Amino acid sequence: MFKGIFILISCLFLTACSAHTSTISSNAAQISKLEQKTTPKRKNAESKADVYQIYSPEALTMLDTNQPINVLASGFEWVEGPVWSVKNNGLLFSDIPQNKVYLYHHQHGLTEYLTRSGFSNGLVISPDNKLILMQSRSRQIAKMLSELPLPRSEYEVLVNRYQGKRLNSPNDGVLASNGSLLFTDPPYGLAGKLNDPAKELSFQGVYQLDKNNNLTLIDDSIVYPNGIALSADQRTLYVAASDPNKPAWYQYQLDENLQVINKNVFYELAAINENSHGLPDGLKIHPSGIIFATGPKGIFLFNPSGELLANINLPSIAANVAFNADYSMLYITAHHQLLAIKLIK
Repeated sequence: MFKGIFILISCLFLTACSAHTSTISSNAAQISKLEQKTTPKRKNAESKADVYQIYSPEALTMLDTNQPINVLASGFEWVEGPVWSVKNNGLLFSDIPQNKVYLYHHQHGLTEYLTRSGFSNGLVISPDNKLILMQSRSRQIAKMLSELPLPRSEYEVLVNRYQGKRLNSPNDGVLASNGSLLFTDPPYGLAGKLNDPAKELSFQGVYQLDKNNNLTLIDDSIVYPNGIALSADQRTLYVAASDPNKPAWYQYQLDENLQVINKNVFYELAAINENSHGLPDGLKIHPSGIIFATGPKGIFLFNPSGELLANINLPSIAANVAFNADYSMLYITAHHQLLAIKLIK
């Protein structure tokens, strides 16, 4: 009898093992002849339970936990600032250390889109379909002069100073419906960060640059302001704070002129050590109002009330996210990789 039970248990164990599937899959390598980008082989698969952590059924309106996390391309240094370009029918994103912008197209794969990008971080598509770059190491925000399908490294500087002093290192931005650009200015593009001798401002700011290039300071109290997003009704601004001692996301209530009425902590994390696998960083808002925010170990999903709906754990540090045109795909820039997850429409 015991022998029979042992055989039965062994069979069940082998069946369970054979049914275990990977949640992270790689597409065929997308190779640029210039850069030889490749999709890496993963040594260990991760179970779906390890990847998707669901805390509210509301998350399941967005996430199908049977969907894999696809590695679209790899071999980068540090990728950031993804934005969907309708004109290019693909995703633009920065590789900051390489001083380049890449284009990923689902049919044509990966191509080098722009060199000498000003060490761009965040990217934004302007109302006139031009590329706006947060040129972190150039310490300015600039607009590419050429049309999106025909990129050239020629720029118009939109802003590089506040009250006569050079900006720190423009990081991420979001366009409002009135044409204003809201952006963050941490010290990450400076070699010495907060203590860099070239730093001219005594603070790190969140700003509004209006369509006439008038610059207004929104907040100077966050040590490391980073990702930024604006709700569809233009009345709520979200800013990620990448301070390891006080990691959090902040929420600003705005009036019709984008002036701050109130500021509060939207969601706060415990202090994070250097092995935390990331900090609050880039974020985007789905038309449903659900916020997709990068943070420690991957992606956080919040509803507008600040309830954590889910976590998506990733194999590499997530820096930023973007949706495609119909919001059926979430793209993630994650250290040396470009990842994608199919969403529920």
